[in-house]
Amino acid sequence: MITNQSKKRIVLSSLLLLSIAMGIADAQTYRWEATMADSVVKDGFYNIVLQPKIGSKLRNDFSDIRILDSESYEVPYVNKVEEPYFSSERFKEYPIVSKQMEDGCCTKLVIKNPGKKPINNICLILKNSDAIKVYRMAGSDDGVNWYGVKRYDVFYNTYSETDTKVVNYINFPLTDYLYYRFDIIDRGYWDEDRWTYWYSDRWSYPINILKVGYYETFLKEGKYNSVPAPAFEQLDSVKQKQTYIKLKFDDNYLINRIRFDFKGPRYYKRVATVAKKVVGDRKHIYFEPITTFELNSYSLNEFDLSYFREKEFYLVISNDDNRPLTLDSIKTWQLTRYIKTYLEKGKKYRMVYGDSTALAPVYDLQYFVDSIPQVLPTLPVNKMEAKPLESKDIKKEKVKELRWFENKIFIWLAIGAVILFLFFMSWKMLNEMKKNKGE
Repeated sequence: MITNQSKKRIVLSSLLLLSIAMGIADAQTYRWEATMADSVVKDGFYNIVLQPKIGSKLRNDFSDIRILDSESYEVPYVNKVEEPYFSSERFKEYPIVSKQMEDGCCTKLVIKNPGKKPINNICLILKNSDAIKVYRMAGSDDGVNWYGVKRYDVFYNTYSETDTKVVNYINFPLTDYLYYRFDIIDRGYWDEDRWTYWYSDRWSYPINILKVGYYETFLKEGKYNSVPAPAFEQLDSVKQKQTYIKLKFDDNYLINRIRFDFKGPRYYKRVATVAKKVVGDRKHIYFEPITTFELNSYSLNEFDLSYFREKEFYLVISNDDNRPLTLDSIKTWQLTRYIKTYLEKGKKYRMVYGDSTALAPVYDLQYFVDSIPQVLPTLPVNKMEAKPLESKDIKKEKVKELRWFENKIFIWLAIGAVILFLFFMSWKMLNEMKKNKGE
């Protein structure tokens, strides 16, 4: 008969074994290492570019990366991924022909509109203040004869709490004069209640106009890294009127852009489907669509993919009654991914990565992203090597080989054995209890 004391010991021992096994299973094993170039010339933030070869060893969310210093302490970092396209603004100045400030009267500003472009707004960059000003506006093609554009208007120079400069936009009817003149009145006052201007001997200081111009907005393309092209094989089916092209990468790369170069008819327009080959029940083969393209003789046949990570896939082209196209070459790219991290001069750093069980790190640095400069020097990665690295306790441990009991096969076998043991002991105790009741 199993005593209560024995039962307690069995349960406690089993739980202890299970917790040890789970603790071992929870250990992180980074299987790849990359050393950093000795080019930290001064303390500060640096960009570390994650080359496609590194990305191919990472999880989909790129969270299984750690930057370690020479003592194996983790160095905080934040991730950044280039956008395919992003909006950018550039301030373009209008030449200031003259700027006269008549004491106790007004400010007279004349600017030139090169090329006489049709415009309906102008941007003034002003020294910070909380002034309210009335102005009138005129236009001219010779700088001598002036014509009204705006009888009068008011702009409120809403001051900034954080900057010494402010931006003020002036809108007016669409015109294409070569010159524009602003008379900004410094005498009299603006009656807010009656929404009118009163001319009087009351005088106020002029505003300080620094620049005049406009903001030009345009789209810029993000930066890409070239990815090693996949090998491909082509099969044309006359019966099915389709072309099947098998493509296979040498590693598990993330792809954001792909370009196909074809040989064939001078003019073509075909529907192409990117698909995975699936073997179903009774070995039935079919293609599971991922995305669809239109191949066209007038285009580059270059396509953007938000997220694509298939080591092997197929391009299925519908030919209808046309002669098949022949794939000549293929090019692939990946949007550049960076790690932004603060490094110190004179220290050596390395990157460990590639662990499917690792959790995403949580660093204080994520709360200070706005404090990181936009333009940073790049720190190259010297080399990559496959290497079993340290487990859970990264803090100060040096790189070491996995011990036999840290092998994942052994870990899961140990967990399974503990579970079976617990089940067996529970079953045995239940049987003992039934026997005792029977007696």
